[in-house]
Amino acid sequence: MADKIVSPGVFTKENDLSFLQQGVADIGAAFIGPFKEGPLVPTIVNSQAEFETLFGTVDDTYYTPLAVQSYLREAGTATICRVAGIGGYTETAPLLLTVTSGSISASVGILYNTVSGSNAGFTGTTVTANGNGDFLISGSNAGLLSASLDPQDTNDIEAVFGLSAFGSKKPYVYGFFQNAYSNQGQQIGYNVAATASVTVLGNQAYTFDAQEAKTPFIQSQLISGERTNLFRFETIGAGNAANSKVKIGITNIKAAGSVNGTDYGTFTVVVRDGADTNKKKVVLETYSNVNLDPNSPNYIARVIGDRKRTIASDGKVTESGDWVNNSKYIRISQLNENAPVQAIPFAHAAYQLPISTSAAIGSLIPSASFVSSSAAVYGGIDLEGNNDNSIYLKPIPNGAGVGANVAFGVDSTNGGSLTVGSTSAQFLVAFQEGFDGQNPATPIYKGDNIIAGNSQGFNLSTSLSSGSIAYGKHVSALSNQDEYDINMVVTPGVIRRLHTSTTTNILDMVEQRSDCFYIMDTNAYSDTVSQAVTQADAIDSNYAATYYPWIKTIDVNTNKLIAVPPSVLLPGVFASNDRVAAEWFAPAGLNRGGLIGAVSVQNRLTQSEKDTLYDGKVNPIVQFPGQGIVVFGQKTLQDKPSALDRINVRRLLLTVRKYIASTSRYLVFEQNTAETRNRFLNIVNPYLESIQQRQGLYAFRVIMDDSNNTPDVIDRNIMKGAIYLQPTKTAEFIQIDFNILPTGAAFNG
Repeated sequence: MADKIVSPGVFTKENDLSFLQQGVADIGAAFIGPFKEGPLVPTIVNSQAEFETLFGTVDDTYYTPLAVQSYLREAGTATICRVAGIGGYTETAPLLLTVTSGSISASVGILYNTVSGSNAGFTGTTVTANGNGDFLISGSNAGLLSASLDPQDTNDIEAVFGLSAFGSKKPYVYGFFQNAYSNQGQQIGYNVAATASVTVLGNQAYTFDAQEAKTPFIQSQLISGERTNLFRFETIGAGNAANSKVKIGITNIKAAGSVNGTDYGTFTVVVRDGADTNKKKVVLETYSNVNLDPNSPNYIARVIGDRKRTIASDGKVTESGDWVNNSKYIRISQLNENAPVQAIPFAHAAYQLPISTSAAIGSLIPSASFVSSSAAVYGGIDLEGNNDNSIYLKPIPNGAGVGANVAFGVDSTNGGSLTVGSTSAQFLVAFQEGFDGQNPATPIYKGDNIIAGNSQGFNLSTSLSSGSIAYGKHVSALSNQDEYDINMVVTPGVIRRLHTSTTTNILDMVEQRSDCFYIMDTNAYSDTVSQAVTQADAIDSNYAATYYPWIKTIDVNTNKLIAVPPSVLLPGVFASNDRVAAEWFAPAGLNRGGLIGAVSVQNRLTQSEKDTLYDGKVNPIVQFPGQGIVVFGQKTLQDKPSALDRINVRRLLLTVRKYIASTSRYLVFEQNTAETRNRFLNIVNPYLESIQQRQGLYAFRVIMDDSNNTPDVIDRNIMKGAIYLQPTKTAEFIQIDFNILPTGAAFNG
């Protein structure tokens, strides 16, 4: 359009600025803490459903999932940093219970230590059979116990010792081989003379970090009398729960040369729920007609994915594998690219024992039992008719062998004599080796029980404690701004008064990034107002805020009333504030500060206590009769009185900074000319104008011209800009004077 306008009229001009704005991604909060399951590296989720698929259903085991749930009700994106155990543990002197009659012996159970103590007190005791399946088990740590090895009895060993590592007895039942004992019933019998013995096993060393679960090697059919290892399936998530979350079926197996004359055979991979049955299959994912041809679009690694990310102690995230993971549950690992062309999945290697022991004792552990393949049933490990097999869906200690376990093959005596191409040729394989990285008997302290050495099961007492190192890995990873785009950090259950080194580490990371905000828990459940102020007084930062007191809420999945630190529900308040208003509005007050899900507060504050807290940089959480529980403060932890001692101003600047940094990336390596500088101004000015129109700014000014881009600056390959902002302030103190006038006085105006 011509610049010169002569006759009257309305003239419009269109500026396409959208090409720069694509750099701004959907940015959300980062949650650092323990979860029951899930990936070990920071992972972005975009819905509650996606979160629960990866990290499990929400309950009150840990605080962090509750915080994520509260946040995702209002926001669309979160970065989940699952803190898991490092270094593992050693199980001391577990017990093996064995029954013998004549020449027949059967192991019926394995006992591990509870949180209460050691099994070593059973060493050298005599376990006496009383002739009807009951046995007297004595020991210095347990007294005299009568337990039955008959699973039909009400006092079987599971009932006596329990299945929980947190039980009151010294040992708990790690494995009860009900089927193995029952199958020997005709020979051993419950009502004939038999002897029982307790073998104290060697220490079981699980001395490694948390890790994903894996299947045994998937193997080929017999080729020249031998099988070839082809690949393994590995879970996306890690931990003990990963062993039983899913199982894999391989079906529709077709021989090489039978599919369009290709040199490779094909097969279908079915991801099934770990608890389903052959009659009631729960199929989560299906990958049809995949193959082992690296050049094929149906190559198994390409279709399912083989990408794996690991996080080192310094927070560096390393990625291996070539193909992106299309599955939500599994990846392909240890793929053998040198396998014979005609090889097709038709078997798997033996499962490893759940304990490390001598060959003689290992042979007493009931071996994994199989069912044969048929058109209606997946062959392979029997997870329906034999509960004993669940012992193999466990973490595996160092040095474990296979014991009496053998490989399974569809074309062998274990699976039948089926050939490749048979419609009945299909088999199932389960996972083992998944590990949480720490002793399952470690208590999970929450609420008033949290101490320096145990917050939700993690030791954060010093910077060198295992829990501090585990948290530190994720803190270091989040320091990489190019990799992780976040606007908030939350660590529910990490208390500054008790876990100073960890909170300091997180605050340092947030300040170094300068583009996100830390909702910090500074105090434990029963801490006083004075203690809250003392903790806040020790911090001087406008990148963090703290709140008091703790809140009681209902866990919607268990319907239990639980006490949670403020950081569990505060992210939801921030997200709701941003959704209905904007980041530069205060996430506080009756309009936008309501704590959804809060039932009561741990300490109902007086006006004097509220004054003390707010004067001490602690934001009060107040219970108003008939109006709910509300955040009634929005101070940062900055000492100096300025605009940045308010949360809404700090978050305004974080938002502007993040937007401008994201959009300006497209100007890097462009010509340092007036045209490029104008492109920047044409993006920033309208954006700041929109914030001003939405009550975020009183005024602003952007300068990027010859005045700050002098020849010497340009010669140094720098393009400089200056932005001046005058943020709006919130009305936190409303003063209204009521004047009592004499009768007959007039109201002027």
